[in-house]
Amino acid sequence: MHHLPPLLHSVAKALDISSLSFTIADVEAPGMPLVFVNQGFEQLTGYSRHEVLGRSCRFLQSQRTESDVVERLREALARQEPTTETLENQRKDGSSFWNRLMLSPYTAPDGHRYMLGFQHDVTDYRRLKLAKAVFDSTHDGILVTDANKIIIDTNPAFTSLTGYEREEAIGHKPHLLSSGKHDAVFYQTLFAAVARHGFWTGDIWNTRKDGSQLIEHTTISAIHDETGQVINYVGVFRDITQLRLNQARLERLAIYDPLTGLYNREHFNTLLESQLAGLQFNESGLAVLFIDLDDFKPVNDRFGHAAGDKLLIEMSRRLKRLIRSTDLVSRFGGDEFVIALTGVGNGECAVETARKLIDDLIQPFLLDSGEQVRISVSIGVAFTSDYRLGSNALIDSADHAMYEAKLSGKNRIARARHFVESGRHDAYQRIREAFEEGELELYYQPIVDLTTQETLSFEALTRWQHPQKGLLGPQHFIDILMNSSLSLPFCHWLIREAGRMAKLLANQGYATPISINLAQDQIETGSFLRAITETRDALQLSQPFLTIEVLESTHFHDLDLACSQLLEAKQLGTTIALDDFGSGISSITYASHLPIDTIKIDRSAIINIDTREDQRQFVGGIIGMGHAMQRRVLAEGVERESQLVELRKLGCDLAQGFLFGKPMPSASVLERYIGPTAPGDYPMRRLTG
Repeated sequence: MHHLPPLLHSVAKALDISSLSFTIADVEAPGMPLVFVNQGFEQLTGYSRHEVLGRSCRFLQSQRTESDVVERLREALARQEPTTETLENQRKDGSSFWNRLMLSPYTAPDGHRYMLGFQHDVTDYRRLKLAKAVFDSTHDGILVTDANKIIIDTNPAFTSLTGYEREEAIGHKPHLLSSGKHDAVFYQTLFAAVARHGFWTGDIWNTRKDGSQLIEHTTISAIHDETGQVINYVGVFRDITQLRLNQARLERLAIYDPLTGLYNREHFNTLLESQLAGLQFNESGLAVLFIDLDDFKPVNDRFGHAAGDKLLIEMSRRLKRLIRSTDLVSRFGGDEFVIALTGVGNGECAVETARKLIDDLIQPFLLDSGEQVRISVSIGVAFTSDYRLGSNALIDSADHAMYEAKLSGKNRIARARHFVESGRHDAYQRIREAFEEGELELYYQPIVDLTTQETLSFEALTRWQHPQKGLLGPQHFIDILMNSSLSLPFCHWLIREAGRMAKLLANQGYATPISINLAQDQIETGSFLRAITETRDALQLSQPFLTIEVLESTHFHDLDLACSQLLEAKQLGTTIALDDFGSGISSITYASHLPIDTIKIDRSAIINIDTREDQRQFVGGIIGMGHAMQRRVLAEGVERESQLVELRKLGCDLAQGFLFGKPMPSASVLERYIGPTAPGDYPMRRLTG
């Protein structure tokens, strides 16, 4: 120990303990070197006593230490005044921590000046402050109970959603909100699920303080202590009352024309795509009839729009009565109706059906005024038995034929002799051929575990090997692919290809799951579950081989259904990741409601993490929240070593980006990681057992 004055020597000896960090610096010596550090300082910083004695007391400061804090410390030292500041320091291992530094000057009897320092790690406290900021600012209601289900805290959103102030709720059980619509068995089942799975997700009918109805979509999670005992329950909920009230109406508007109740244009197109795809499995054909009312405008002009609406409604009733239950009928808008006839042997059969429609439709219509009106119609017919034809081409061809019928006079029928090719149809047809001919292939980008320095998995990204244009990215095909009848076959292909790659790597002795992106319809239909099971069984994959990535921007029609499907996928050994977290408005809702294992931070959030403090804090908040929810956190778009350094300091679990590798075909994966020239950095994880 440095030769200290007797009093300081006694203080240093008394405070040489591990529970408190204490230092003494010599103010008189150049650089203010440390002359004493205790056991607590060694434990806090990772430095041993002999490594720091004689070094400047400022050596823990890093480039990220705020300059204004340093300046305030310098001024206090110059004035020999006590001061307290919180600043970012750096341990021996390079990790950062927030140091609550308390300095107090001391002058020895001989006039020699010293500075006494007490250091306290307040990193967890700052994280708690950030967690509290998230708790207070989220728009989802949150309530926290103790193990006996007594409310001990609520957030401001709880008050705005329920009407109960925090003080009114604390000390009560959540039964305070009960509407009486759920019996005791419901809650027993709920908490049995929490005990079994750690959480429960579903809808609860509650009542606000003013007595009005509150329908909540709720997730209730259990929090355990180190021994596994439940110490708290946390409920996160959002108000779906209006959503429930509007849901049926919105679902109907998404499918049906609001006036006539027939299918609308968009839904008719979707159904027609499915009908066309089915032609490859049978020997019949399909016909589209495009119907236009020739004399509708005079009815509107003479009798008013209300009378015109009545006529359209009656027209829809006649059409539904005249066609089979297997056929499709829709109103495209105005006075245009479109019918799809399934199981048609040839075009003449469709023309014969069109004649029967005309015979019925030209019969008089009785208006509410008691007057009768007659209208004439023109019908265009397009027939095909080719399953590769797109719905737009078939409809456009029938539309052109209908105009030919109009030119021939009233109550006429014209048949399309060739198909009208639209730009989108051309693109769809070409992409369909590419898919069926094997021109699409998967490229794989590595995902790295920042703790073990191993390549943990790969994300599969689709590319189009175009015969003339070369390698094309997803912007050239994915929109049409995912919004057509190819969506589900493409989903099954993705799973099979991911399984083959996982099997290829497993045969080489590596446990490397493959991540794929699935869209809303691919998840909600549930067909991906069968594809997972079939792929796993066919390839005899004993290890989990798949991670499903759900885009944060995905709009699920039924969040409960999506949650159920993903839970079933997890039971099959699949892990779930929430992609592009932080890029949209559904992040917290999806992260708390879906059975997510990994949160992927969008690249836009980390692009300036190495240069901007606000981005570091934002990403640190996401990482802290993810860990609090027991999710792993993955950063996308890592391109610079300096970004990686910051992510390590913030405790990020996984990373992905060009720094580790660009997307590559399967052959390049084998060469990069398994071949004789493979570099040693970020090796793949080997199978165990």
